This record gives sequence, C-alpha cells and structure tokens, in this order.
Amino acid sequence: MKNREQTISFIGVVALALLLPGILKLANNAVRYLVGAEGRLAAIAVETDRELGPLPKVWRGLAQGGDNLPGFLDGLEVKVAAVKPAYIRIDHIYDQFGVVSRDSRGLVFNWGSLDKVINKIRETGAIPFLSLSYMPPALAVSDSVSPPRDWNEWALVVQRTIEHYSGEMGIDGVYYEVWNEPDLFGKWKMGGGKDYRNLYLYAARGAAAASQVKQFKLGGPGTTGLYPNWINNFFPYILKNKIRLDFFSWHRYDLDVGRYSDDIAKADRWIEGHPYFSQVEKIITEMAPRSEAGGANDTAVGAAHLVAVSRELMFKAKSGFSFAVSGQWGLVGKPRYQALVLLSTLGDQRLSVTGEGSWVRAIGAKKDGVYRVILTNYDPKGSHSEVVPVSFLGLVPSDYRLRTTILGTGTTTAEIASPGAMLQKEVAMQPNSVVLLELEVK
Repeated sequence: MKNREQTISFIGVVALALLLPGILKLANNAVRYLVGAEGRLAAIAVETDRELGPLPKVWRGLAQGGDNLPGFLDGLEVKVAAVKPAYIRIDHIYDQFGVVSRDSRGLVFNWGSLDKVINKIRETGAIPFLSLSYMPPALAVSDSVSPPRDWNEWALVVQRTIEHYSGEMGIDGVYYEVWNEPDLFGKWKMGGGKDYRNLYLYAARGAAAASQVKQFKLGGPGTTGLYPNWINNFFPYILKNKIRLDFFSWHRYDLDVGRYSDDIAKADRWIEGHPYFSQVEKIITEMAPRSEAGGANDTAVGAAHLVAVSRELMFKAKSGFSFAVSGQWGLVGKPRYQALVLLSTLGDQRLSVTGEGSWVRAIGAKKDGVYRVILTNYDPKGSHSEVVPVSFLGLVPSDYRLRTTILGTGTTTAEIASPGAMLQKEVAMQPNSVVLLELEVK
C-alpha cells in the first residue's frame, strides 16, 4: 500500500512538472483576455542579429544634495564605481566648502576642501557635474539664496570655478549647472527683483571669460519640476540675447513614468522648434519615485521605477540622475542600487527589442558575444503579475548557457540546446520585479 502511494505521489509530481508550463500559459492567456481593456501584456522578442547602434545609458548619472556632502562617498568608492557612473552631480559647492572669501584686495579662492570631493568623484570613474550653488557668503546680499551684491563678482566666481576644474585640474567634459532648484531655494522667478535670468546671464558671461580650459558644458535651471512659465520665458530670453545654453535641466520626483515623457515633450516644443537650440541636451538632474526620503525609494518599487524610467528616457534625454548616493535619501545598499548594478552589465550595442506591454518594459544589448535583456514589471499599485515570453531570435544553432538574475533573489543558470534560430524563456514576473537574462554560447 505504501509503495502504491509513493508511486502515485511520484506520478503526480512528474505530471505537475509536465503540466506546469501549460498551466502558466493558460493562466497568462486568461489574464491577457481579462486585462485587454485596461492594458497590454508583453511578449518580448530580442533580435540577436540586429544591432541598432550604441546603447544610450541614460541611468549613469548620480546626484547628491547637501546631506553629508563633504563625506558622501567615504567608504563607498568601490560600491559606487561598481555601477559605472558617467557623472556625479553635487550642489552646495559655494556654501559648504569655504571656496570664496574676501580680503582687502577682493575675492579670494580656496579650492582645497572641494577638491577632495571632486577627486573622490573622479576615483569612481565619473565626471563631476557641478551645480553652481549657493551664493557665497562673501558675495550674498543676505543669506545663501539671495542675489549677489555685485553681479560682476558672481560672474567672476563662475569664471574661476571653470578655470580651476576645466583648466588647472584638466578635467574634460565637466557640466556646470546654474543653481539648484532656484524656484525653491531663493524663490527665484522669471522676472521681478529675483530674476533667475540675471543669475544665468552673469554665469554665462563668467563662462565666456574662462580661458585655457578644456571642453565643458553650461546650462540650467535645475528647477523642482518643469514649469510652463519657466520654459516660455527662459528660452526666448536665451534666444534674444544669444546666451550659451548647452543643456536644459529640471527635476522630477514622480511614481508616474509617463510624467517624465510629458516633461520632455514640453521642453521639445522649444528645443526642437528653433535651430539655435538644436544641440541643447535635456537632463533630469534629480529623480526618484518620491522627493521624501524612504518609502517607495527604498523598496522594489524604486528599483522597478528606475529601470522603467531609464527605458522611457532612452533617445529622449541625455540622462536622468538618481537621487541620492548616500545619506537618508541614499540608494547604496538598497533595491535601486541593485537595479543600477544590473543595468551596468548591459553591453554597448543596443539590440532590437519589441513586444513591450503596459507594465513590462525591456532593454536589450550585446557585448563580447553575450546577449542581455533586462525586464521590469513596473506597477506602483503592486497588483499586476504576468508570465512574459522572451524569445531570442536570429541565433546560430548551438548549445547555450542562460543565466537568470531576479533582483533581490539570486541567479540561476541553465544549459539549453537551440537546434534552430530561436530560443524562448518564460519569465514569471511579480509586481515591481526586475529580471536580467544573459545568453551566451556554452
């Protein structure tokens, strides 16, 4: 009797193993039917033999605010370098490092403290992205967010900053952003007594006066969001006065991925609408699901959001800077950091990827014979799951090794024979899961 029960149990396990893929397909088809009215499910196709050119790695920007700024990288250099940042942005450079003082002869500059942070940024492999903020006490009318007593001195501060980092230190490609969130810090406006356009104008004059420097970029305004009043009054002013503008920047903290694209569409009405702005880059210099520390920023939602926004920004913006590196807003050691680690493994050549859905987005790339695709099932409501068929097309018949990494879970490896040109993998994706598939010849 006991042997009979064991035999039946064994047969049941085998049957379940054989039937499970079919059950998942049936369940997925049922879900496709039920959700058809409110969304589209994904069926990802990766064309391994169709390279589309360089992959725009828009996620390779990190930002740090005033939270422990002098030591924000201490002990984290290796971990930050591991995500291969292209740029690291900092603000508060004039009010936290004692850069500018005054004596009987005029302004005096001391770069020692700030240089230590800049050197640590460079040790991670990143280029400094400097927000020219806030007003040095030696210049300010009152507090650090007030105008300067002498606008020409503000221009001189910017000039000397560029000459030091892009000249004396010889750093190529530094970005200089005029102020940080001027609409919030200082209540700067388009017009009136605290007109941001004056702040930018004199900064641009200082940049123009900088000599013996390497290539650099100047832009702004780095507002808390993208506001029509700022767009409609800033761009005409730049155009009328023929002022240098290499990039246009703003911040976006929002769970809704669509808002990021909406912002870009608004900016494009000006940037793409006039030849003078044809080379202006669009950069979101701070971004996260929420502006408050903790919450979704520190959960799987934040990781899925980062991948989804990165996919949304590709070919639309130069970069999106994840806020922040460390401190109470810091991402190191949290799911967003792990998402950056997975994104950093993607190769340099973008592969054709089709079949994205309303929730699932995908990015595919190739490097050194390894095909990688990263998937995210982003749902801030935390309710949508689906089984995603992922097909690798255009393969050479061979034996392959497929590694599957689920963020927060681990990696599994399977040996798969592909007698034809296609190999398919079904990926069960829970809400806000992130999965990396890596395929290579065995």
